[in-house]
Order: sequence, then C-alpha cells, then structure tokens
Amino acid sequence: MPGRNDGEAVGGSELRALALMVLAAVAIVVPLQAFCAPAPIIRATLYPALAADGITLVLIGATVFLAWSAWRTLAVSAITWIVLGLVGTTLSSNGVLDAPFSLALGSLGVGMGFAVATARMLGRFRAALGWRQARLRALSVRLMSVQEEERRRLSRELHDGLSQSLTAVSSYLWLIEKQLPEDLETLRRQTAEARRLLAQTLGEMRDLSQRLCPPLLGLYGLLPSLEAHLKAFEERHRVATSLDADGFPERLPVNIETALYRITQEALTNVARHACAHRVRVKLAVTEGDIRLEIEDDGIGLPTNDGAARTGTGLTGIAERVRALDGTLTISSVGGTHLRICIPQVAIEETSPDADAAPSEVNGRKTFPTLSPASHEEHAAKLDA
Repeated sequence: MPGRNDGEAVGGSELRALALMVLAAVAIVVPLQAFCAPAPIIRATLYPALAADGITLVLIGATVFLAWSAWRTLAVSAITWIVLGLVGTTLSSNGVLDAPFSLALGSLGVGMGFAVATARMLGRFRAALGWRQARLRALSVRLMSVQEEERRRLSRELHDGLSQSLTAVSSYLWLIEKQLPEDLETLRRQTAEARRLLAQTLGEMRDLSQRLCPPLLGLYGLLPSLEAHLKAFEERHRVATSLDADGFPERLPVNIETALYRITQEALTNVARHACAHRVRVKLAVTEGDIRLEIEDDGIGLPTNDGAARTGTGLTGIAERVRALDGTLTISSVGGTHLRICIPQVAIEETSPDADAAPSEVNGRKTFPTLSPASHEEHAAKLDA
C-alpha cells in the first residue's frame, strides 16, 4: 500500500504467521488428549480440559490481535486461574461435577505461561518495529530538510550569480548594438537576436529559481502559493485547474506547508507528463483536525504492466513525504488518477514550534503557529529585484 512502511507490512506478516502457528498448536491439545487418554479419564477430564484450553486460546489470541502487554496478560491469566480453581473446588465439594480440576489447572497454568511469554516476545517485536519506523521517519524528515535547503541555495545562486552575469552580458550586447555602424546591419541583427535569447534564458532561469524556492510560500502561506502555481501550470500546459480550500487554515507549520506544496507540485508534474488530462482539481480540507489533500485529474490514469501499476520517482517522492509526516496515501486510477493524502493532527502538533499555542482566527480561518518567514522575505526581495 502506498505511504505505508514496508517494514511494518513484513513485521505484521511475521506476527500473524506466529499467531496462527501458536493457535494451531494449542488447538491440537484437546483432540490429542482425547485420543491418547482412556475412556474413563476422557469422561472425567474432558470438560475441564476443554475449558482450560479454550481460555488459553483466548489469552494467546488477545496478546496477538489485541496487543495485550505481558503484565496485562499475566494479571488476566492469574485472575482467570483463581476463578477457575474456585469454581472447580465449589463444584467438586457440592458434588455437582465429579471431575478432577487439578489437571485442567495445571494445563491452564502452562498455557498462561506460554501466553505471557508470547506477549513479551510480541511486545519486543512491536517495540523494535516502532523504533525502526521512527528512525526511518526521522531520516526522511532530515533528508527532505537538506533537500529544501539545497533548493534554496541553488535558487540564490541562480539569482545572485548566473542571473546577474547574464544581465551584464545583455547590457554589453546592447551597448555594442548601439555603437555598431549602420552599414553592419547583419551584425546588428545577430546582436539583437543574442539579446533576445539572453532575455529568454533569464526568464527561464527566474522561473526555475522561483520553482526551486517559491517566495510566496514563506511570505503568504500555502494557499496563495498553490493558486499562483496552478495558474502558471494552466498557462504553461493548457490544462484547466481549480483549487477548493474553503475553511482551510491561512498558515501551517513551515514543513507541513512545504510538504503539501511539493506534493502538489510533483503530482501536477506527473499530470503534465503522463496523464493527457484536460482538467485538474486540487482540494484542501481539515477534517477533525487532520489535513486532507486530494488531487484529481480526468486523464488516462496510471499505466499498467501485466496488471501491476508502475510507479516512478514522482510517486515515490510523494510517498516519502507523506510517510515522513506519518500520514496515509491512497491512489486510485478509475476515470483518471486520484491522490488522497491525510496528515494526522499529531504530526501537525509535533512539528509546530509552539505546540501549546492555540490556533488563532484570521478572517474566519484558523491559523496554526508557524515559523518566522524572515529568510523567505529576504529571498523574495532578491527575486523581485
């Protein structure tokens, strides 16, 4: 499933296989006892043994499927053992049931020990799996932070270095063009063409710089940045776009805004390259504190190869960003491609620089605490210069 850790799937499969093996082994105990024991003993011990083995099955099933801890399993097992012993003693003393409960209690004690041992082992497995997932998420967050910092550095170098140099070259060409004699018309046209190409290159470089580090994202937040990006996407690729973000917060923590913007950016790139779509719809919403992002197009959907969907680096990058925020990603390809992303409220609170601060209201919209955009303002001023 996209957006889910492979280690979680493997670990879950191992736990389920172990659970089935344990339950199958315990379930064999009663028929084996009935097969090996003589008929009188069967009649005397079958019902208590059935009760003991049934309780053992329930305890082991609870440790596996309900994730009971070892202490909880031990407490419930001890209470059950005491209750079963009292019931057996009462029934035997009153002559209601003439059956020795000692063997059943011994069998239940062995099963209790096995259930507690199983709970401890599964607890260690889950703890190790959770630790690996936390390490993976931390690594993903760190890598994406480094990636964003590298994009900002490249954007600054494009603007401050190459862009300034090309502007100077264009100015020199203009001076040369003005000083050329009128009889050198061919050279004048070539100089003008060179200036035109330089102006085109400067425009493309400025566009690339803003895509690497969009200044609107730090200055005004996610929604204005997405609106500008969707407008540019529509003009560039002739694909109708729409943004539905009614009731969405004005500001979010910086890394949440960056992740949502990059996910949308990558999804739109995939639409332009592969979807052959005529329209794209982006929807942002907050449901019960969770952020939901939906991106839908009316294109040809995901390509398949022998019935299996092929995923490229674009979807892989989207899945990594979602996983880093402990979110979920669902992809369907019926009547186009539909991406549905959910980021839990816990991830938003953990990444907020002031988790204790309550969201404020701005123009009827919630505003989450966010980092200072001073660096973004400085970069935007350079881009607009």
